[in-house]
Amino acid sequence: MAKDLTCQGNVDMLEFDDRQKELEKAWGDLLKEKREVEARTNALKQQELQFQLKWDMLIRETQRLSEDKKRFELKKRFFDEVAANSASPIREEENIVSGEMFFSGVSTAKALKKRYKDLSKIYHPDGESGDNATFAEINREYQDLKESMN
Repeated sequence: MAKDLTCQGNVDMLEFDDRQKELEKAWGDLLKEKREVEARTNALKQQELQFQLKWDMLIRETQRLSEDKKRFELKKRFFDEVAANSASPIREEENIVSGEMFFSGVSTAKALKKRYKDLSKIYHPDGESGDNATFAEINREYQDLKESMN
């Protein structure tokens, strides 16, 4: 009978050790799951914070855009009123620079031709800063100077 108790005691101890290992493993799994949940919670908090920052920025920029639109409309209304009350309409010819200004300091026919080519590259109507009226003025002055040098 003493032998049965000893065997039964060993069996109970083995079962106890097995049960303890199972519980320790389950405890480890629970701790691991808890860390994962905490990590996801922290990530969600960070995302929520970023979202709130972006939302606040969007609200500020929308308000700024609205204010800019109001200022633009006020300026537009002002300029429309100025144009409506203006006695003389604005003409493009007033912006033309005299041709003499382009060819000042030119004394030889070769220098005149070079200056004309350079000006043509800049003011030709097909170019970026081209202008029909200014280019016509340059052509007129070039012809006058070319005839006077011959």
